[in-house]
Amino acid sequence: MTFEVLGTSALDYLTCRYGTSRLLFRGPKRKMDGKYCAFVGGTETYGKFIAAPFPDLVERDTGLKCVNFGCPNAGIDVFLNDPVVPGAASAARVTILQVMGAQNLTNRFYTVHPRRNDRFLKASQLLRSIYSEVDFSEFHFNKHMLKSLMMLSPERFAVVRRELQQA
Repeated sequence: MTFEVLGTSALDYLTCRYGTSRLLFRGPKRKMDGKYCAFVGGTETYGKFIAAPFPDLVERDTGLKCVNFGCPNAGIDVFLNDPVVPGAASAARVTILQVMGAQNLTNRFYTVHPRRNDRFLKASQLLRSIYSEVDFSEFHFNKHMLKSLMMLSPERFAVVRRELQQA
């Protein structure tokens, strides 16, 4: 389910790109010269459905230029594989990193989409052997798959949970 319009008028997120990144970030676009604060995170950092996300509030209250590298549905994979965000975050005066859920991280059991980390791409042979009765082609989202596996067998799911905790 996708929500583009909320209420009588949609929010203008002023989406923008930085450098060679293929990701769309919440704007307005900021120049990354001088002192700035980088915010790296998922939907909460992006500020979906919020007129003034917390990076904007921090900028307003501190006067320090803030760059919002929030990306809806992102896990840490999306930022580790991005050509811009790691360098921009390390060049920032300070970087605020949202702790994102491990379910949206590629691991020994499954692979996630490179930019939409909440999307399930494929199960590994190891996961297929643990859940041999499951047709993984029926899953498009990590959360749906994980909930289904847990409901099917909490005992077998403990192995998956441990992997995500270690990841």
